[in-house]
Amino acid sequence: MSRYSRQLFPFCTLVLIFALWSVLAPEHFLSVRNLLNILRGASVTGIAAVGMTFVVIIAGIDLSVGAMLSLCAIVSAVSMLVFSGAGLVAIENGIYVPLNGWAIAAGTVLGVLTGGAAGFLNGELIARLKLMPFLATLGTMVVFRSASLLVNDGRPAVVSDYFWLDAGTVFGVPAAVVLFFGVLVVGGFLLQYTTFGRYVRALGSSPLTALHAGIDVTRLKVGVYTICGILVGVAALVRMSRVGAANPSSAGVGLELDVIAAVLIGGASPAGGRGTMVGTLIGVLFVALLRNGMTLLDISSYWQLMTVGLLVLAALAQDRFETLRIDPAK
Repeated sequence: MSRYSRQLFPFCTLVLIFALWSVLAPEHFLSVRNLLNILRGASVTGIAAVGMTFVVIIAGIDLSVGAMLSLCAIVSAVSMLVFSGAGLVAIENGIYVPLNGWAIAAGTVLGVLTGGAAGFLNGELIARLKLMPFLATLGTMVVFRSASLLVNDGRPAVVSDYFWLDAGTVFGVPAAVVLFFGVLVVGGFLLQYTTFGRYVRALGSSPLTALHAGIDVTRLKVGVYTICGILVGVAALVRMSRVGAANPSSAGVGLELDVIAAVLIGGASPAGGRGTMVGTLIGVLFVALLRNGMTLLDISSYWQLMTVGLLVLAALAQDRFETLRIDPAK
């Protein structure tokens, strides 16, 4: 099955579900406000999914992205408050504190750097200590979530002045959406037209061949997980801008499921070596449309969670069948 035919089915399904919600809930679903909200919400998942695409292509996985987002958000928010002169009492009790430009810039940078550091840690555990990606990131998921709760004793940090990424626009398009598509284009360019992208695909297709070809496999793996962490940090800023606060108890909960589902639905193979940013975009929009339509129809969030989980299983099964069709010995 070609790369394009693997994306054709998800795209057709995306069109089908769009048509379905248009019929079942036309007044609410097709409103400009709702469609923009879908894109805004998809931006958080989408930015993180761009990083996850690189990870999946090298046959990796990162279960810690949700907890990582929570850690990045709370570090960023608390930093903004501290640099704006907020006292400990104000931070812990969620009292409004006006943010200054320097504080916003510093907090933004620290949030992204936190994501990069967390991704780097994942990469080191997996590439140098040879831990299984699933188990390594399962462990760091708990560590990152616990760390995010410790930063402000489990309390949310309010940053109401940090709103431009959600409320701001660029030529009439929400800034978060512009940022998402910008990240997507850069990620697609890196994957498709650079030596880095070729090395990523080579590593996912055959680690041994990549090693014999002179590729620094350890360094490449660490780099891929670090990029994923940086993008999770960016996604954390978008989410924080949308809600005006960083709540370590709820931020990023379940994000890993949506991100992994989007990448797999978009045609990336968990066995590595296969995946595109166009496919990831289709997967992100599919998951966003699915959740939005089910919410409009007042379908329980429990059923939404189950549906996304079933989609992940379906994507895994389809990839497995395709692998067996190509090579029955596997």
